[in-house]
Amino acid sequence: MCFTAVTSMASPTFIRLIQFRAAYNLPVHAAVENGAFAAAGLDVEIEYTPGSAFLMEAVRTGRCTIGHAAADDVVADVENQAGSDVFAFMGLHSGLLSLVGAPGCPTMESLRGKPLAVDARDSGFVFILEKALRDRGFGPDEYELVEVGGWESRYQTLIEGKLHATLLTPPFVGAALERGCHVITRGEEMVPVYQATVGLAKRSWAEQNRTHLVNYIRCYVAATGWCFAPENRRQCLDILGLHNGLTGAAAEETLDSLLDPRHGLYPRAALNIPGIAAALDLRAGMGFIASPPPPPEKYIDNTYYEAALR
Repeated sequence: MCFTAVTSMASPTFIRLIQFRAAYNLPVHAAVENGAFAAAGLDVEIEYTPGSAFLMEAVRTGRCTIGHAAADDVVADVENQAGSDVFAFMGLHSGLLSLVGAPGCPTMESLRGKPLAVDARDSGFVFILEKALRDRGFGPDEYELVEVGGWESRYQTLIEGKLHATLLTPPFVGAALERGCHVITRGEEMVPVYQATVGLAKRSWAEQNRTHLVNYIRCYVAATGWCFAPENRRQCLDILGLHNGLTGAAAEETLDSLLDPRHGLYPRAALNIPGIAAALDLRAGMGFIASPPPPPEKYIDNTYYEAALR
């Protein structure tokens, strides 16, 4: 499944990947289980994060090699952590996001004055939520953002009735709907152009391990293409069942959302530069970075991706 990676007799290079628990990890699991990473000389071990701050620290300190997190998390780390050299090297998707309300909160207006669950107060997708609220006339004192952590924690908080709405991604959206929750609005309605999850690493590590990062990207891109191939649908459903506990209609609907040509996974995993600019504009608009913000190029390096696709 990996393009042209050369199988080596040398010991494989260990890569500890840290990511959120979500259905959009499908290409990673496919590349592990179909042997693509191994054929490229990579031993990829997966760790799940409780939240974005934990993930970024794990990569920044070198405990984990590669992370999959929001482009805005990269921006926040570079701007707020002295000496941070993390950067984004590929794009995974634009969010696959939905704003989901608790059973008693079916509309945006029903959220006025309510506490809402977010991953972190100053990074990730929080600014999408704030923009959506303010676009509907909410003042900053008419909602409360409560830091809860990643998708799984926010979903749990929502269905337990502790908080009234949150941004979710598959499979948590479908699971919440089954519990009587409501989709209030979707990501593309809140912000039409956006770079959500990216692949990220430290520049210092990437410079010393260029071949390994290029092979990682090459295998991820090939695995994504494999997931989009209709003949592999049954295997994709099996992977979603194994890693996300999805079966039947829930698995089918989740896979359809991942493969949606407009709003799903990026088929070639290229960085969405206008989407990164949109994330920067949101951060600046909320006062968390100077306006006008720096260009997206400050936070990315496309050369590894370009080498992988050659």
